[in-house]
Parts: sequence; C-alpha cells; structure tokens
Amino acid sequence: MKRFHFLSLFFGALAVLSTGCDAISGKDDGGGTVQLTGQVLNAETNNPVPDAVVRIAPYGLIFEVDEDGRFMGSVDVDSTMNLQVTASSSGFAETTVPVLAIAGRTIAVPPLRLSQTSLPPAQSGRASNIILASQSAQSIGVKESGSDEVAQITFQVADSMGRPVTLDQAITVSFRFGARPNGNEFLFPTTAKTDNNGRVTVSVSAGTRAGVLQVIAEANMNGTLVRSMPVALAIHGGLPVQQRFTLAAEKYNFPGLVRYGEQNAISVILGDQYGNPVKPGTATYFTTTHGVIEGSVLTDESGGGSVNLMSAEPLPSLSGVAIVTATTGDQNQNAISKQIPVLFSGVPQINLSPATPALGQAYTLKITDPLGNPLAEGTQVTVVAEGENVKAVGSANFTIPETIFDIDPNADGNWNDTRAITGLGHTEWNFSIVKDQQFDDSGNPLSASVSTITVSVSGPNGSLQYTFGGAAKTGASNAIVIAEPDGSTTVRYSKD
Repeated sequence: MKRFHFLSLFFGALAVLSTGCDAISGKDDGGGTVQLTGQVLNAETNNPVPDAVVRIAPYGLIFEVDEDGRFMGSVDVDSTMNLQVTASSSGFAETTVPVLAIAGRTIAVPPLRLSQTSLPPAQSGRASNIILASQSAQSIGVKESGSDEVAQITFQVADSMGRPVTLDQAITVSFRFGARPNGNEFLFPTTAKTDNNGRVTVSVSAGTRAGVLQVIAEANMNGTLVRSMPVALAIHGGLPVQQRFTLAAEKYNFPGLVRYGEQNAISVILGDQYGNPVKPGTATYFTTTHGVIEGSVLTDESGGGSVNLMSAEPLPSLSGVAIVTATTGDQNQNAISKQIPVLFSGVPQINLSPATPALGQAYTLKITDPLGNPLAEGTQVTVVAEGENVKAVGSANFTIPETIFDIDPNADGNWNDTRAITGLGHTEWNFSIVKDQQFDDSGNPLSASVSTITVSVSGPNGSLQYTFGGAAKTGASNAIVIAEPDGSTTVRYSKD
C-alpha cells in the first residue's frame, strides 16, 4: 500500500525534531503515534473510489487509497488533538471528517463518502429499437370512478448494442393506440423527443369505457419504421349506480323445505354510470329473511359475483317465501340495494278432481308442495290413462316452469307479504280422457273403456306416483291418500 508523497517526508521530519526537543526538555504532554484507517466510498453507489487521495490536517500528510478505497497511515502527534481528514478525487466533491487523535491508539476514520460532480460523457450509436422501460400502473379507472384515471408509460430507445441513445442521437417518438375501448381515452403528448438517457414518457388518460387498451411507440429511422411491442393497460369501471344494480337467483324456487343444506346461488351484477362493469373488488353485502346466506362477495372483472343461499333455520313456514337483500355503496357514498324473493318449496303433493276414471271426463290436476306452492322448475308431470282404446289429452305430459311472484301485493312497500303465484299453469292443469280412435280390420271403431289414471311427478322436490281407480296404489310407501269433501283425492307424503 502506498503511504505518502515527498511532502509527508518534510512534515514527518519536523515532527521528529519537535519530539526530540520535547525529550531533551523533559516535557511529556501525551505525544506519540496514532494509526489511522479508513475507506473512501462513492456516496451514490456506495462503491469504493480507488483513485482517491486522503489528506491529514494540520500536518499535511497525504495517503493514497488501494483498489478497495482503503487507506492506512501513521501520524505523530504532540498531544491528544483534533485532526481533519479530507478525501478528494477527480469528478467528486471533496469531503472532510474530524478525528480525535490519541497517541498510541488505532483510530477508525468514519467512511469518507464522495459525491460525484461530473460524469464522463455518454456515447451511443443511432437508435435501433424501442422497448418498455416502465409504467406507473397496470390498470386505471374510467372517468369519475374514484380511481386513478391517468397512467404514465416510459419507453427506452436504444442503439444496436443496447445502449440508450444520447442527445446527439436523439429522435422523435410518436405514440398511438392499438386495441382500445373507444371511450374517448387519449394520449398526451402524441410525440416526444428522447432525453440524454434515450427515454420518452407518454400519459394515458381513461375515457368512459372499461376494457383493455394498447399503447405503441414508434419512430422513423432513416426511412425504416421502428416500433415497440404493444403495452397493455386495463381500464376498469367506476362505482355502482342503482339503475345498473342486478340481483338474481339461480333458482327462484328450490327444494329448501325438503332437506337442510340445499344451496341456491344468488348472483349480483354491478355497473357504473357509463354501463361498464364496476371496479373489480367492489364489495356487496347480503342478508336473507329465512335460511342462511354467505355474507359478502367482491366483484370480478365482469362486475359480478355470487354467494350461496342455504336451506336452514329459520325456514319460511307460512308463505314459503324468503326475501334476499343485496347492498353496496354508490359513487355518492350512499347505500343502494336490491331485493328478490326466493321460494323454499317442499315435497310433491297431487290432487285430482274428480278422482274416478271415466271416458270423456274433464279433470283438474293440482301439483303443489304442502304449503300449496308450485314445485321447482324442471319438475316433470305425466298423466297416463289405462284401459282399452283411450288416452289422456290436454296437459298430460308437461314440465313445471320457473316460479313467478306477486311482489308486495298490498303495495305498502313491505316485501314480506310477497307470495308465489298459483293457479292455472303454475299449480293447476286440465286434461281429459277420450277415445283413441282405433279401428279393427273392417274399419269399425274399437270399443273404449278406462280403468285407471296414473299421475307421476318427478323433479328436484322428489318423486311421487299415484294410480286413481281400480286397485288404487301409490309409488311411495310413506305417502297418504285423503278423500276430500269436494270429491277430489289428495296424495302426499306422510309427515311421520
């Protein structure tokens, strides 16, 4: 390691003479040798500065540092005193730290950090390619969404060796959209000149439509068009508004009275004031008057989400109807909500009037649950007339449709009196037993007679079959048959 220059020899000799005089005179005031060690670092990068020089004042000693920026040297002092340790190097501002020198000790000088004052001039070739350097966000919100509506995208222009182009090779870069939602989004500026680091930045401002847009940077290099890869940016919607609040059930009638734990998906779709899906992660809270419902959901990219309504206590024991409410917050910080009715239906119940088979007879068939409500959508009903040369016509083979409701029949704003609509096409159907119009080999009509009528019900609520007339029988061992006062017959499952 290098220690000092010729100047240090001169001042070192003075120190020896001084020490010698003190020895002759017999004085002893703490003089002696101090060992100094330290390191010179770049303040910006924390890397060593290997060509730095360290000066020690007031003695004027000079030390050079090694390749790691470290130095070591001895200083003879007359007594305990303050030294000024200064580091300097070309292209850096010098820095000084004070050190208390005590004879006979090794002093670790605090790191000497030099700040750069000049950089070697950057050099580059001509622009050759454009790449993405950075973007401030991956997504922004539409106007008045409450989210950031602007993002910055920075492109890097480099030469054929990958070096950023410098000012002497600066070019003008143009910006344009690739794919876009076409909701009046815009770019600013539309052109920009590269800086000394070969960089240009463009701002993307959202419009009124959600979707994905692409930003492309391009430049004409001596007749050759060079462009970047498209940079994608998502634009999401704003906060929900009441008129774009949709609440729906997967099944408006499900067998919630048949067994506990039946699940029914309740879905929400939220839109903002422009008709876009709301910002992903918008929360919606759910409650129900009956059963149990999962409490909340965060919307996805389509503005939707769903929770499960489960059949559980308390069950709706009177009307069979539960009211589900969904609530969220709008852009004005107000709570907005929607409600829907959902029917908890029970096991099948068959009522036939009249209950006796007869040719040419018109019948009324009622298919309900024990509360008199419709069975779930998709329930299949068939009526078969047995005998000779007869058939059932009318509603003899059909599927029960989705349940519809009479919402707030009293028009008092209270949905708790909502009921499922019953009657023709919902819980009642008509059919007749007629001749099948078959003929013998001579062309004469065959005789006709009816012996039994079999009604079969099968669907989400369960299966039930009963044969009226003849040796009347049911297809379920736990069913009971009730002869009604009006001459009809009701078949339902036993409560036992």
